[in-house]
Amino acid sequence: MLLRWKGLPVGRLLIDGSTRLDAVGLRHEALSASSAGVFFAELESSAPDHPFATLGRPHGDAVDPASVSVIVATRNRPGRLETCLEALGKLRREPGEIVVCDSGSSCPDDVRRIAERHGARAIRLERPGLSMARNTAAGAASGSVLAFMDDDCRADPSWLEALCRGFSDDSVEAVAGQLLPAELRTEAQRLFLRYSHMDRRGFVPHRFRGDVAESVHWPLDVWRIGSGGNLAFRSAAFERISGFRRSLGLGTPARGGEDLFALWSILQSGGTVVYRPDAFAWHAHHEQIDALQNVMFGYGVGHMAYLRAARAAGASFGVVAGYRSSFYADRIKRLAWSLMGRAGFPPGLVVREVSGSLVGGFFGRRAEREATP
Repeated sequence: MLLRWKGLPVGRLLIDGSTRLDAVGLRHEALSASSAGVFFAELESSAPDHPFATLGRPHGDAVDPASVSVIVATRNRPGRLETCLEALGKLRREPGEIVVCDSGSSCPDDVRRIAERHGARAIRLERPGLSMARNTAAGAASGSVLAFMDDDCRADPSWLEALCRGFSDDSVEAVAGQLLPAELRTEAQRLFLRYSHMDRRGFVPHRFRGDVAESVHWPLDVWRIGSGGNLAFRSAAFERISGFRRSLGLGTPARGGEDLFALWSILQSGGTVVYRPDAFAWHAHHEQIDALQNVMFGYGVGHMAYLRAARAAGASFGVVAGYRSSFYADRIKRLAWSLMGRAGFPPGLVVREVSGSLVGGFFGRRAEREATP
């Protein structure tokens, strides 16, 4: 259950078949789950000049939605693309354009027809690669803001307005939105929700800067901000960081890490990133256990490939080594909790992610060699 207050998402409840709540109990649980979100929603709506309310939401839109180019990279998922573009067509405010980049699909004619049917511009790449597809579409886009949406996501009608509100001043160079589960029908989808970072960002907006430490290992642990499936950049900032790193992401041996590296690059260069929970989309989690295990392995590979790229881009050896150690300490703790039956997910998911991380350096080097122009 998604909880809203004055139109803004402020919390969420998970209720399974074993839960029995009467009206009073449901209200109590809803208030407990949404208290922090309601507090900030009240500040933003009734006292916009309050210091706590300056987390990326000024009066009106800081960026005009008409100046935004929405970019959707896709590969061999015409059904998902159709759903994604249908949702974008129902936005309360229209973007300036929608650019679809076909990343080496085996059904290019279907992609082109779907894009045209929904008023989007289609670009075709013969070679697969998520970062390359996003960068190519960004180079062809005309907007002053580039908003990236994955093809397995369905934007809320208020998504674009909320992203634009995040660009509250010129120092904000990127805005990250929230991803919520489109369904929790299968056990794999429920396990992903319990295990992933996607569910830990909450419903309170936040401003992130590289010189304001959010943790011991900041700013390397930028997973706290958001992910590439729902992320927007000022086009000038995106160009300054050279877009998504070509040696990272799906379609490369690295399998991921491109969004982490892009966010880290923004913070390292002095930019500010805003997290807006109201800029949300519904994400189609993987339905089968084997697909989820493959995703976890890829997360491990991508995480370590990202750290390798950050080290090559100037992150100190000590900081990277410290963060890597904390990663393994956290996974050991998760594994212990799982073995004791206290985690809500099987130990196999942790093992798969750790297995991927152990070979992440090897695949990261291989991806760098293959990242030809």
